[in-house]
Amino acid sequence: MSTILIAGGSGLIGQKLTTLLLEKGHQVRWLTRAVTKKEPVPSFRWDPALGQMDSGALDQCDAIVSLAGTPIASGKWTAAFKDEVIGSRLQAARTLIKALDEYPHQVKCLVSASAIGYYGNRGDEWLNENSDPGSGFLAETTLKWEKAYATSPVRSVKLRIGIVLSNNGGALKELLQPLQFGICPILGDGRQFMSWIHIEDVCRMIMHSIENESSEGVFNAVAPSPVRQAEFMQLLRKIFQRGSIAIPAPSFMMKMILGEKSAIVLDSTRVSCRKMQESGFDFLYPTLQSALQQLHAQQT
Repeated sequence: MSTILIAGGSGLIGQKLTTLLLEKGHQVRWLTRAVTKKEPVPSFRWDPALGQMDSGALDQCDAIVSLAGTPIASGKWTAAFKDEVIGSRLQAARTLIKALDEYPHQVKCLVSASAIGYYGNRGDEWLNENSDPGSGFLAETTLKWEKAYATSPVRSVKLRIGIVLSNNGGALKELLQPLQFGICPILGDGRQFMSWIHIEDVCRMIMHSIENESSEGVFNAVAPSPVRQAEFMQLLRKIFQRGSIAIPAPSFMMKMILGEKSAIVLDSTRVSCRKMQESGFDFLYPTLQSALQQLHAQQT
């Protein structure tokens, strides 16, 4: 069994990944800015802003998973917030790579999170790992994020993660809120593609990336069946709240409310996961219906 060090372990993906790794018998450690007795696993202090990390975190460690960074949807996109989003990711990457360069270790793999925001707003175009980056803040952030891990001294895997579906937070929780009041919002024209992934599958992809020694470079972490936003909401309505009424929320309205941040819900990103599948990965939830039905059953 392996020992896995997670940066960003208390986040949505990190908590689920920790649970799955422990269930498989692995040892898990977290990096945290303030070590308390509340962490479910042994934790080690680090301060990415200062480039500092407890060297003991790497003792007998086999792999590192970096999920650290200010959530991109957690604040208004002011200039200061944008700097924080980018800076938090670059600082985390530099601190981890500095530690791998300077401390003795047996780490064989570094898996880092990126995002499909790399591709920007691309309409109906199928996108793969060789597609050019898009434009805008999301693309700018992920491009810098990925470049920060280019100097990794160990095997490096970068996962461009899609919209993560989970009952414990993230996009699904936000999308379900209006349904509770009988409203099923169709954002923009509803034709923008949403490339999604079930929380368990993205965690299994991280584990697959660690275990599969031939995996290296960039992989899209999305399910095989991206859907248009209107289709997503209609299926969500059918499974979770049949009585809700579809109501359009035009693009101009979303831009008035969210400004530049509206790109999160209005950009169309149709992403292929073929490379990940060809590496030997099998999905538990390949279709949106299977994913939503499982999450709904988990709630009842």
